[in-house]
Amino acid sequence: MDQRKVSLISEFLEDAFVGCSVHALEAKDGDATQFYQIVHEATDKILHRVFVSREFFDAHAEAEIVPALQDLALLFCLRMAGLRRVIVRSERIEIEQRP
Repeated sequence: MDQRKVSLISEFLEDAFVGCSVHALEAKDGDATQFYQIVHEATDKILHRVFVSREFFDAHAEAEIVPALQDLALLFCLRMAGLRRVIVRSERIEIEQRP
C-alpha cells in the first residue's frame, strides 16, 4: 500500500474534523485495504469509521486522492452515516445500514 496515499486521507480527515484524531489501520475486511477511525479527542468517543477499498487506491494517483474524496462527498456521507461504516469504492461511497 502506498503510505503517502494513506497519509493524504488521514490529513484530509484531520483537517475536516477539528478536535478529533484519526487512526489509520490496515483493514482485513473483504476488499477494504485501509481503515480510518475518527475519534473525538476530549471524550475518546468514536465518531466515524471509514473503510477505503484497494480499488479506490489503485484507481487514483496521489494528486487525485483528495479531489476524488471531495467529488464523492465523503465528509457529507460521514456526517450522515454517524457510526455506520462508510466504504469508499473507486467511484462511489456505500453506507452500511446497521451501525
